[in-house]
Amino acid sequence: MKKNLSENIYAIIPAAGLGTRFDSKIQKQYQKIGSETIIERTVNAFLGVKSISQIIIPVNASDNSIYKQKIIREQKIKIIEGGDTRAQSVLNSLLTINENSMVVVHDAVRPNINKFDLERIISEFNNRDDDIIVFGVPVYESLKMINKETLSVRKSVDRNDYYIAQTPQVTSSEILIKALEQCNEENFVPCDESEAIERIGGKVSFVPGSRKNTKITVIEDLAGVDDTRVGLGFDSHRYRDGDGLMIGGFKVPFKNAFEAHSDGDIVIHALVDSILGAMSLGDIGVHFPETEEWKDCSGEKIFHTAYKMVINLGYSISQVDITVIAQEPKLSVFRDDIISSLSNITKLEKVNIGFKAKTSEKMGFIGNNEGAAAMVLTKLINENSSYK
Repeated sequence: MKKNLSENIYAIIPAAGLGTRFDSKIQKQYQKIGSETIIERTVNAFLGVKSISQIIIPVNASDNSIYKQKIIREQKIKIIEGGDTRAQSVLNSLLTINENSMVVVHDAVRPNINKFDLERIISEFNNRDDDIIVFGVPVYESLKMINKETLSVRKSVDRNDYYIAQTPQVTSSEILIKALEQCNEENFVPCDESEAIERIGGKVSFVPGSRKNTKITVIEDLAGVDDTRVGLGFDSHRYRDGDGLMIGGFKVPFKNAFEAHSDGDIVIHALVDSILGAMSLGDIGVHFPETEEWKDCSGEKIFHTAYKMVINLGYSISQVDITVIAQEPKLSVFRDDIISSLSNITKLEKVNIGFKAKTSEKMGFIGNNEGAAAMVLTKLINENSSYK
C-alpha cells in the first residue's frame, strides 16, 4: 500500500480506559510517578519530538482529571472524546485528521518511552515500505498454551517463534482508518493497531523495543517504572573545643566538637543536601537557615524534616555512599557504630550504606586538623514508601 503522506505527524495516545485490572480508586494514567502523573510523563516524551505536529488524547466522556494535568497547557495537545474500546478511541482520533499523515499510536500507560526511541521508530517508518511498524521484544520466558478455565498446560510453545508487541506503533492515518472501519463492520475488536492492519492484508514488521517500555496494567507494574534520581551532597565544619564529633548521628569521642549553628553533623548535613539536590529542592541552607528555630538542632531532626519533603514527591532513599575526610580522629574503629546509627535514622539496610574514612595527607585545613568534611552520594527511587 502506498503511503503518500503529508509532512505532518500526529501522535494518538488513547486514555479512555477505566483500568479495571488496576486496583486503585485513581485511574492508572493519573497515578503519580514522583512529581508527574503517568500520562504526563508519557506525553512529555512526545512533546520533546519537534516533528510531531499534534498529540491527540481520547479520554472517557466523564473524565475531568485530564484537565488537571500540567500538559493540558501545551499547544500541541488536543483532547477528544474516546470510545468504548481502544480501537474506537483511536478511530475517533483519526477522524479529526484531515490529510493522510503518519500517525504514532502509543499507550498512555507506557511512561518509560523516550524521545530518542520515538525519533528512531519514526525514521524507521520513513525508510521502509511496511504498512505499520511496531516496537516489540522477544519472549524470554518459557511459553505455554493453557486451558483458561483450569490453567492446566495443553502444550509448550517454542518462544523463539514469538515477539511481544508494544507501542509505539507507526502507520498512516488512511490505512489505519480503513483497517479499523473494516473491524467495526465485522464486529471484531483488535488488540492493537497492527492486528487491525494485518486483517486487511497489510505488511507488519517489528522494530526492536525495550523491556523497560513497561505497560502499567496492575499495581505491581509500577515497580518496573524507570525513575531513579541521584544527588551529591557536601558539608564541612571547623573544630572547636568539645567532647566529641557528631558523625552520622553517632557521637565519636574526640577532644573537639564541630563549630556550627546546629550539631554540625557533617554526614547527615551532606546527606540532606544530596536528597534535596536530587529532587531539585534547593539546599540545606534554604530550608534550615541559621535562625533560632534550628539552633543546636540535631542532624537527625533535620534529616527527618527534609526526607518528608522527598517522600511527599513519591521518592525514597535506596542507597547512600559516604566519604568522610578527617586527619583526626581515626574513624575506622567507629565505622560499624556510624553505619548502625545511619541505618536507624534512614531506615536503610546496612548493606545499602557505604562508609569510607579518608585523610587529606596533612594538606589544607583538614590536614592541619582544623576541621573535617563529608561527601554523600544518594540514590533515590520512586515507590510507595513506608517511611513515617
